[in-house]
Amino acid sequence: MSFLNKIISFLTALAVMLFPSLGEKPAAPEYTEDDPQYVVFMVTNVHYFDLEPYVKQMVELHGEIDSDSKRMYAFGVVGPMCLTQSIEQMNEEVNHVFMLAEKYNVPVYFQMDDCTNYSTYFGDGAVTADGGKFYNDPEMCEWIEFPKEGEEWGGQSYGMLPRWHCDWSGVPFATAGGFPCFNSEKYLNWYSNQVTKGFIEPLVENYTRLKEQGKGYLFAGINTGWETQIPDYTGSDYASMEDFERAQYGMHALHNMGYDEESLKKEARKNLMSVEDYTKQLLYGVLADYIEFTCKMFYDAGIERHKIISHIVSLSSHTEECSTMRPPVEVCINDYCTPGWTMSPKTCPYDLDELYMHLAQNGRNEYANAEGYAHYDNEETCRAYFEESLLGNAKLITVYGYDQETGAYGYVKNEDFYFVKVAKEWLNYELGSEYKWNERPDLSQEYGGFRPFVELKIKIKKLFE
Repeated sequence: MSFLNKIISFLTALAVMLFPSLGEKPAAPEYTEDDPQYVVFMVTNVHYFDLEPYVKQMVELHGEIDSDSKRMYAFGVVGPMCLTQSIEQMNEEVNHVFMLAEKYNVPVYFQMDDCTNYSTYFGDGAVTADGGKFYNDPEMCEWIEFPKEGEEWGGQSYGMLPRWHCDWSGVPFATAGGFPCFNSEKYLNWYSNQVTKGFIEPLVENYTRLKEQGKGYLFAGINTGWETQIPDYTGSDYASMEDFERAQYGMHALHNMGYDEESLKKEARKNLMSVEDYTKQLLYGVLADYIEFTCKMFYDAGIERHKIISHIVSLSSHTEECSTMRPPVEVCINDYCTPGWTMSPKTCPYDLDELYMHLAQNGRNEYANAEGYAHYDNEETCRAYFEESLLGNAKLITVYGYDQETGAYGYVKNEDFYFVKVAKEWLNYELGSEYKWNERPDLSQEYGGFRPFVELKIKIKKLFE
């Protein structure tokens, strides 16, 4: 232990001795499973019927999987797209990819869409009870303002619902129609039916059968969200937008909570906050409830918590600036999932100390890199990433862009690519040979206890880095 750490530990111990209640930490839920850890190669932009060559290639490049190993790779699939595909299309996808998993003895991992509705490439058969599309229904979608006199819904005078705009490619484009309202009873009823009948039922059927055959490892898990968010395009310069869309979404959710423009201002003043900040605070709660609602559906169906991954961006841990598109990192932590974040040193920088603190403060000792990439500078930095994550407290990491050979997000499929080398070192126990998941670091030792002291320790630590 360094001299600095000794001083910090002494001061913390002294404070706890003088004020015993300060040292109390939340009780950690039982989490003793010994299923494998996974590195998931996401075949990001490929239809599920065209996946087989990629799965076959993974085996050729990374080797056959030992069913008794606690370290495995998996192939990741886009979908089910629960807002876009029909129930039949989702059933078809789930059954098809489980067939591939069994054929090649390679676990499968799902990337579900819970909010973006960004593509109909994987199927566009989803309809509501009246045969329409959810994204055309103001009762199921978000608004950018409260209803004015004469309006049935907020922003009706603009003649269209505000849309979600995607800039993943660096070239923004609008998706078809409105963005879901996460506390709309009508939307939640439709969404839960889509998820349950389209995804959960065939998932449980396949997973139960595999477990009975001793092959439960072939189901690596589910990413239950796609960077779950509520759009805030205030000040945006996206050319694809209508001017009225350059605003904070979420007014429908607040309307459902009983707010209007005046009561929102009054509550903000009462809490000594600006209307903008108070609005965000309320919407963080809406996000957290929706993420928990989704995760709980899988948990209640019998899927183990360590296979249920939530997913938001980790940027607020790095910048300390939050919005409803980059919410506080604890928004995705609940009792029904393994918390997951997008974590990339280049596209989504993160502060691991901050993430660890929020995990420990909520009685958790594990996480997932729900959206990661292979773009590390060299073999050394890539190896450090594996040591930080899969030899630390990460149950699972993902590698998006496996279907791309070149570009910033590409995965070069040959033995000389540094990510392939390091992944195989980890898979073959050449890296971290003594590491065991159930003996992973106890985050509560360093990050649990009285939060102000933990935050102080982190700040002092950074001063000496």
